[in-house]
Amino acid sequence: MVLTQRSRTVTEELLASVYIYYKQKSLLPRTRFLLLSFYNKLYLEEQGHTHIARSKVMSCWLASLPVQLSQLGHRNPKFSAELITAIHAAASRGNKDLLDSLETHACTLYDPQDGVMVLLPAEFQKPMVQLLYFLPILSQPLLANLSSCCSAGRISASLAASLIRILHFRSSLNGWSVGNQEAALQDVDYFSFLFSTLTGFSSESLAILQEDEGTLSPTPLSPLCLHATPLEQFTHHWDVVEEVCHCLETMGSKSQCFDILQNGICKYLSKFEVIPDSMAAGLLRAVSRLLDLSILPLEPVLRFLSHCCLSLLALLVALQQEAPTETNHKREAIWSCCITALSRVPRLLRMVLQSMRATNVTEKKLPQLGQILSMLLQHTPLHNQLLANATLLQEIMLLLTRYSRGGTREQWLTDLLYCYSVTVSHSSSALVYCISQVHTV
Repeated sequence: MVLTQRSRTVTEELLASVYIYYKQKSLLPRTRFLLLSFYNKLYLEEQGHTHIARSKVMSCWLASLPVQLSQLGHRNPKFSAELITAIHAAASRGNKDLLDSLETHACTLYDPQDGVMVLLPAEFQKPMVQLLYFLPILSQPLLANLSSCCSAGRISASLAASLIRILHFRSSLNGWSVGNQEAALQDVDYFSFLFSTLTGFSSESLAILQEDEGTLSPTPLSPLCLHATPLEQFTHHWDVVEEVCHCLETMGSKSQCFDILQNGICKYLSKFEVIPDSMAAGLLRAVSRLLDLSILPLEPVLRFLSHCCLSLLALLVALQQEAPTETNHKREAIWSCCITALSRVPRLLRMVLQSMRATNVTEKKLPQLGQILSMLLQHTPLHNQLLANATLLQEIMLLLTRYSRGGTREQWLTDLLYCYSVTVSHSSSALVYCISQVHTV
């Protein structure tokens, strides 16, 4: 009747009557769903029916959809899915009433704790992410919520990657342009989103970690106390980091992106003594991929990265001893980010070796130090850099051989000396001296 009726006045009266009925709180869910489907179908068929397209009641109904979705939440997934379908249809057509309402309620819909997107089943989360493509403005509070959604594991890593790509497409840094429309998000807000997503933890969460009384104190071989991230969360974060790095790499100026990244590390992260292991690994991964040879890292950043690297290498040794099978993926990711950073970041290897040479390493930690050094010596691509720091290497070897006693350490020390001999075989004097030290203990 509404479609065949050509009178705008009569159409408004019909739609208003249905809308009044639709808004009744006592309405049965099934009846409300049928009325929602009626409005949805009517809107989808409004093309060619100007009396429907110009309907004030229809505009009012469209504007109410985001509110209904935020209030309904996940209590009725089928109804929520129908609401999302209607919202998506109107958003794709650029309906101003709907888009204004969606922008107003976006922070609620995408709340990382109680928002519809994270509470709905996985199959309904994808269209919620796709709606971000149509939002006129992506505000800083909304971006903060979206970053938390990506980091907290409330959506899958693949969906988080899709979300990050949509934001990347809509940024001015990617050349986003629709007529005279400005970019949906400011450059500074976009970089802030990428940085917070890269770290995976909010500043509030990091502050809480510093106050945890159960946290162990830093040691010479673990200058940072690494908060153990559950394997599933670590894997999720690692996948998200890959997408963040990809977006940063495609912005044109890697040197500018690296400069922004290292300024963020220096300003927000270098002060912390306790950080999650996933964050440490992600930062090393990002720095390695963004580093431009024309830029040298700032000294505080380089020191922080060396602490991350050495602490992760110490963790790697512990993981190999405690749960070698269960942590395969985590160990591979940690080793990959450490060895890549040591190979690509200037002076990083030297700074790590300087920390390893520290004379306050306890005798109990010597086997761990020896195992870390053995791993580095076994990595052939590092040999040239290791030989460039031959003096440091020799001092560490002397430290290990001088203080090593007892048969329990014989195997790791034998393995270390073999790796060392392969690496510095041309430096016979250093090798002979180290071997002679072993026989004297």
